[in-house]
This record gives sequence, C-alpha cells and structure tokens, in this order.
Amino acid sequence: MVCLLRQRYLPLFVIFAFFYIFVSTKGVAKANVLPQNPKEIPWHISAQAVTFDNKKNLYIAEDDVVITGGKTRLEADYVEFSNKTKDAFAQGNVLLISGEDSISCNAMNINLTTEIGTINKGTIFIQKNNFYINGENIRKTGKFSYSADKGSITSCAGDSPDWKISGRNIKVTIEGYGLASHAVLWAKKIPAVYSPFLVFPVKTKRQTGLLFPRFTSSDRKGVEYEQPLFVAISRNTDASVYVDYMSDRGTKLGTEFRYIMDNKTKGSLFFDFLEDDKIDDGTINTENYSFSTTPQRTNTDRFWFRMKHNQDLPNGFTAKLDIDIASDEDYLHEFKDGFTGYTATKEYFEKEFGRGLDEYDDHIRKNWLNISKSWSTYTLNVDALWYDNIHARRQNIDDTTLQTLPSIQFDAFKQQIGPSKFFYSLDTEYRSFYRKDTSATLVKGQRADIYPKIYLPLKLGKFFNFEPSVGVRQTIWHTNEFTDINGNSDNLRTRQMYDIGAQLSTKLIKIFNPNNEFADKTRHEIIPKLEYAFIPNVIQNDLPSFDSLDRIVEQNLLTWSLTNNFTSKKSRITPKGKEITTYRDFAYIKLYQSYDIKKKRDNEPKPFSDITLDTALNPNDFITLDMDLSWSPYDNHFKTLNIGNTLQDNRGDSLRTEYRYTFNVSESLYSKIDVSLTDELTAYYSIEKNLKEEKTVETQAGFALKKSCWTFNLYFAESSGEQSITFLINLHGIGEFGTK
Repeated sequence: MVCLLRQRYLPLFVIFAFFYIFVSTKGVAKANVLPQNPKEIPWHISAQAVTFDNKKNLYIAEDDVVITGGKTRLEADYVEFSNKTKDAFAQGNVLLISGEDSISCNAMNINLTTEIGTINKGTIFIQKNNFYINGENIRKTGKFSYSADKGSITSCAGDSPDWKISGRNIKVTIEGYGLASHAVLWAKKIPAVYSPFLVFPVKTKRQTGLLFPRFTSSDRKGVEYEQPLFVAISRNTDASVYVDYMSDRGTKLGTEFRYIMDNKTKGSLFFDFLEDDKIDDGTINTENYSFSTTPQRTNTDRFWFRMKHNQDLPNGFTAKLDIDIASDEDYLHEFKDGFTGYTATKEYFEKEFGRGLDEYDDHIRKNWLNISKSWSTYTLNVDALWYDNIHARRQNIDDTTLQTLPSIQFDAFKQQIGPSKFFYSLDTEYRSFYRKDTSATLVKGQRADIYPKIYLPLKLGKFFNFEPSVGVRQTIWHTNEFTDINGNSDNLRTRQMYDIGAQLSTKLIKIFNPNNEFADKTRHEIIPKLEYAFIPNVIQNDLPSFDSLDRIVEQNLLTWSLTNNFTSKKSRITPKGKEITTYRDFAYIKLYQSYDIKKKRDNEPKPFSDITLDTALNPNDFITLDMDLSWSPYDNHFKTLNIGNTLQDNRGDSLRTEYRYTFNVSESLYSKIDVSLTDELTAYYSIEKNLKEEKTVETQAGFALKKSCWTFNLYFAESSGEQSITFLINLHGIGEFGTK
C-alpha cells in the first residue's frame, strides 16, 4: 500500500546560507577568522578558550562556544573549525540556527561551503509549520536534502508527541518530497497505521503536486472520488486540475486557472465538463437523475464555464468581466458541492473579487463587462450585459431576454454650484437594448435619459434643516417595428417629466456619562425627518417598455421617519501610560412609514404603507442582533419579519439563529450552535427548516477536536434526501486524510 499525504505547502527545513562567524562574549577568548578569499564572509568565534593548532590547521574552541556568521549561529560545548577547508566539527549540546529554522544534536560534522555532513542523534526543526525530523544518524547530502537509516517526523513538540510517523531509509528534499519505507503512524506510543512505503510533501512554496482528494457516496452519483492536482506555473499564475470519478455518472473533468498581473489586475476562470452516463427520460427509472423544479434533461454533454477578471487600464480606467454559462438547468442543482461546485465557486469569487454568482436555481445567468472611471464627484460606467437564458436555449423556444449592448452612464454626485447656496446632482445614461427574438410588444431599440436635480439646503431657525429639490427628466427612445396602442409606428419617441421633493429634519443629541465597564460616555442621536415626493401623472402607454425607467408612476407621497443612533466611548490606560479611546456604534434603530396622498385623493383604500422597522444591535463582542420587519396597520399582522442574532462567549460557545418570514410567500428558520466542551473539543449542530412547507432543508451535526499539532473532525449531514458522514484528520505540517 502506498500512502500519499498532502499539506498546504510546507516550509523549508534549514537554509544554510552565507556563513559568517563572529565572537564577542564578556571578555572571554575570541578569534576573528579572516577569509582566504576576500569575497568570502569572515567568521567570528567566542568561547571560554580559543586556540589554534598549527599542525592540524584548526581553530579549537571550548566551553560556551558561539560561532556566528550572517544569519547563522552555531552553539556547542566544543568546536573544531578549519578555515582552509571550511569543515566544522561540533560536539555537546550542539545547536545550529539558520534563519528561523534549527538543528539540535549531540554531535555534528559539516562542511560550511558544501553543506554536506552528518548529524548524530539530531532533530531538525522547521519553524514555519512547527515541523520536526528526528533521527539517530542523519546525513546532510546537500543544501536542502537529508537522509537517515531510521527516524521519525512530527509537528508536535516534546519527547512524547501526540503523533509521529516513523520509518526506515528516510530521504527528505526541501521543496520536494520525503520518502520512507515501513512507515508507521503513532498515536502517542500506540502504532495506529502501517504503510510499507510513504510519500509526503516537504514544501514551503507553491509547487506542483497532488492535493488531498474528496470521497463521498450518494444515490444520484454512486461512489465519488475527486482528485485535485495543483500546478504552479509561475510566480503570478497557477492552476488546479480536477478529476471527479462518479461510478454511476462517469468522470467529470475540471480546471481552474488563476493569475495576478499587478495589484489591480487579476482573474480566475473555471471550466468543468462531463459526458454524463445518465439522462432524464421522464420515467420512474431515472428519477434519481432529474429535479422536480427543472424541465426534463436529455443532454449528456454537460459543462459549466465561469470566470471573473479585474483589469487596470490607462488614465485611471478599470475594467471588470464576469462570465457564467452552464449547459443545462440541472447542472448547478447537481453539482452544488465539491471542489469546483457552485457553493465553493461562489464563496471564492465573493472573497477574491467581491462579486458572487446568480443563485444556483436561476436559469437566466448574468454575463457582464464593465469599464469605469471615478473622480471625486463624477463617475463614468460603460456596461455590456448579456443574460444567458438556459431554459430558452435548451428547450429551443423563443429567447426574448432583454440584453443591454451597451450602456453608458455618467453621473455627478450631489455637489455645490460654485459659491452659491444651490447644489445639484446629475444622472445620465444611454442604453442599447437587444433581443434575440422579438414580438409585437417586445422590441429592440435605444434609449437616452438625462436627469439633473437642484437642491437648496436651508436652515429654519436654530434647530430645523429644510431642503427643497426639483428635478427634470428628458427621455428619448428609438425603436424598430414598434407600434403603440393607438396604431402609431413612429421610430422616435420622447418623454418630459419633472419631480418635486422636500425634506424637513432636525437632530437631537444627548450625552450620558455612565462611567461603567461598558462606556465612559454614550451618545444618543435622534433624527426625526419628514419627506415629500411628487411626480405628476404622465401618459406613457404609447412608449416602448424595456425596464422600470420606461414607466415612472405618478407619486404624491409623504414619509415620516425616526432614526436613533447610539455610540459609546471607552478609554483605557495602557501599561506604558498611553490613553487609548475606543468608539463603538452599538445600536441603530429606524422606524418609518409613508402616506399616499394620491390614494386618498382618488378615494382608494389603505393610503398608509406598512410600518417598517430596521434595527442593528452590537453592544459588545458577545451579542449581535439584526432585525427588519414591516407591519400592516390595516391587517394587523407582519408582512415581513427577518431576525438574526448571534450570542457568543470567551470560551468559544456561540448560538446563531436566523428567522425569515414573508407573508403568504415563505417562512424559514436556521440555527447553529457551537459548544466548547473543553479548550480543545467543540461540538456543533445546525438545522435549516422550511416552515411553510414543513420540511427540513439541511441538518448537520458533529464535533471538532483541535490540538496544537493535529485536528480531528467528524460530522453527519443530510440534505435533499442524501446523507453523508465526513471523517477528517489534519496532521499539522503533513496534511489531512479521511473519508466522506
């Protein structure tokens, strides 16, 4: 049996760089050993006694010997050093430190030029990942290679490590691999696993090599084995290749390519392909290969291509590109999990690019190119939007999806007009709309819109702020083959509109002085506000309809709001006498409601909108609460209610609960609890339920044991009728293995 263990790129053992010896201890004997070659680094030795043996041409140092050179330091009870051959022999409490790594042993023979020698009863320590190599007789066969007839490896400190792997004929190459025969994995002093041959990586840098595989089993795919291979192409590019074998479906191949050109230019692209052995023929025999929410799938050639790219352009411009194309509507349902599944890909894109993906069950997927530039008060965006309608493509029906090819937007933020008291803002855009298939009402065309707005901030007395505003909007359409409800087929259409608005607000501030552990001072800010918005009624049914901008509804709305902001201030004195002040926005509460004057004027029912409350609470590091709700004053019930809260303590215990409710639409509950049983052992349980349909979406339960040099995870999960058990051990510095 051959056992291949992976780690995430192990550090260098000991780097024997330029050796420079220097001595200086409190008045003890010392010698400056000058290099024979002026280009060599000099050596300096200090000890209780330093002599020179002319016959052997050796420097002999005894008691508290310290030899330093460059970043290297050698300590021992006794050292013999030849300045001619650069051979050194050290004995008794030998410690060789090079950078952050070290070798400790009873005795050492080494040539400081070739870095070849022998180490007697020694330990090699690699600090970056706390990695130890022990051996009776270790041979240093090169700058970055070692061998031993018998030895062990571990990342645990101490004479009795929690785990170690022992073996014979051990060979180790830094930035390469380690080899050992008759390898045994020990748990303390108990032998747990035996392998006649062991290969393990010894890397500190990104290098090509196999990563740890993934195992699972399910009714839909059978036994599944997914093996990734990491490929280090260059300093700024790398790739991963994935082979995903499924006993019931075939072998899915995937690739991931990543590149970083500079601080603002980077990208990642993924491509998966599967020649599926199963299709959905509409019978009960293939129900394991279909989904009730998607149409029948008859294709066997399946793929998913997605990528994101950020590009720095000249003159302050930047570009962003998103591509997301799937072969069929089932694909992202089918492959949510795994190294290249939907969940992992979305999380990676959100982390690296700040942009995720459309939901896995969305059959119209966004592809986007954006070129933009920002100034202090202006922004310019040029966009091309293409929505891939998988349903229309697979079902071979008309694709009337609205595409934007391209759009140009130039906006000005609210800013003062010269030295006057007036402010202005500006929104402008040009859009070219395209549809692959059109109809009598769904057409192609272009639209230009310009919307300037003027504001006049005023102070009413000492306490009130009043800001009236007026905006005008000019919109122009050009279309082909569009006929309005009156039978007119003019290609050019226009619309002129205006709007009027005003805001009346004040701000009340109260400072409290609790002078307790929570805060020295707290600031409570109350902002009552009254807003008015008016848009006249303009007939627009003779205009093309591409999006919401083409139908701006009449508005005569009065909105009140009450906002509360709470801020705490806490000061403390450091041990060095420095005062540090911390501010925390620990609570936010906003309550608001609108009154529709138009509805009241037209004798329509229910002119009042729902009462809405938004709340965020974060008083300390142990409690967080976020909540938003809307309440109908007419039906006397919640229209929406979303609550999320987290409770945690210093031990590591935490409870996260999320409740989501929309009247007559959905109701769900998610909860996860983590319990720190000890400093090292944590148990957890999570559940997500669809309360409206009275079914469990997913449950997961398990525990994690975290030691200083290894971790162990075991958990059970059930989702969509599939069950899985995951067992995972991570030996720090070596890698992880297990089954799922």
